[in-house]
Amino acid sequence: MTRYRKFEFQLQDRPLGSDQAGPSITGTGGKCIVTEAGGQKYLTLYDADGGALTNPISLTAGRGVFYTLDTIESVDIFILTGEGYSVQLWGVKADALHQVPVDRGNLHQMLVVPISIADQVTDATAVATGFTLIAGMVFLPFPMVKIDTVDAAITVDVGITGDEDGFISAASTASAVVVTDTNGTLVASTAVYIATAVALKWTFLTAADTATLYAYLPYMLVKPDTPTI
Repeated sequence: MTRYRKFEFQLQDRPLGSDQAGPSITGTGGKCIVTEAGGQKYLTLYDADGGALTNPISLTAGRGVFYTLDTIESVDIFILTGEGYSVQLWGVKADALHQVPVDRGNLHQMLVVPISIADQVTDATAVATGFTLIAGMVFLPFPMVKIDTVDAAITVDVGITGDEDGFISAASTASAVVVTDTNGTLVASTAVYIATAVALKWTFLTAADTATLYAYLPYMLVKPDTPTI
């Protein structure tokens, strides 16, 4: 019989450094990517009945619930909330409700996205991360990638639909280092305001076969109204 582990979390409004639990964030929207702890490949996820779930999963009223095979001891979780805040959880164990603090007063954010050749479908073709950037996100110059598994003579692009190398252009995956100074055309000399929802994507150069990495995309949030609880 197939056995599973349950993971569950709830977003919580809590300023950085506060030891007081704030209210749960129950607004609409939000996604989370799940990988095995320390890895970049999207995990296969299941619902309570053993049916397949899409990774990233959609949040419901700020809550995420998913199951993995029992062989998975812990996971890394990459969250983009419905309001545009980013949260990363590393080495999360199963079988407990995790209250995930979100500092909604911090408008300076860093979106972290795991990237693995194992999730590529077609060579040299853009792959949708499953994250949708929302209006009010202002992406800044100096994004970077941290190479985990090298792939000689290969580069990676990160961008959006219609400008697939707009954030990161031709970053080398040849060394296990942090790669900077690869600004795409969107953020080459100025910040870029996201006016309408758009998909975030990445692309490897032809012949990639081993590369894994994380992309780090700094941005600000323009919040003209009060956050929705």
